[in-house]
Amino acid sequence: MIDCEMLVDKMPLVAPGAAAWTPEETSHLIACAECAASWRLVQAAPRLGASAAARIDPARIAERLREQLAEDGRARWWRRAGWLTGLAAAAALSLVVWEGRQREPSATPTIVSASSAEFTVPLAELEGLDTGQLESVLEALEAPLGEAGGGPIPSFGDLDDSQLERVLRSLEG
Repeated sequence: MIDCEMLVDKMPLVAPGAAAWTPEETSHLIACAECAASWRLVQAAPRLGASAAARIDPARIAERLREQLAEDGRARWWRRAGWLTGLAAAAALSLVVWEGRQREPSATPTIVSASSAEFTVPLAELEGLDTGQLESVLEALEAPLGEAGGGPIPSFGDLDDSQLERVLRSLEG
């Protein structure tokens, strides 16, 4: 007895002539309606593909593909040029703003030490003081800022609550 599944698997080989039916398989194809329907479908498939292949123009498809690739390349180039132009404009603008900030006069008071070096300390509390008052504050300082001799720096564990609070306020600005 012939297995229908095995016969259906052999059909794609017989259709192009790579294999042939045995007399027993031929009689089964005539007797079995399912196998006969499958065989008619396998025989019709190449004709369906041949009519579709006749309608396809490979030269026209290749030309259209080249045009599409060229359009995509031009669009990609313009997008890249737009990004680069935008980045260059942003860089130029940031340089102008940065240079403008460099040239603004400083609104913070300047403390001048005995040496010729200038040292700026931005203290908002000193802005409203006149020259005499600033000099008295400078004299009240125990030692110049650059000198050591203040003793060892305490660790945070050595500070009490009020001292820690003052440190935190000074860090907040």
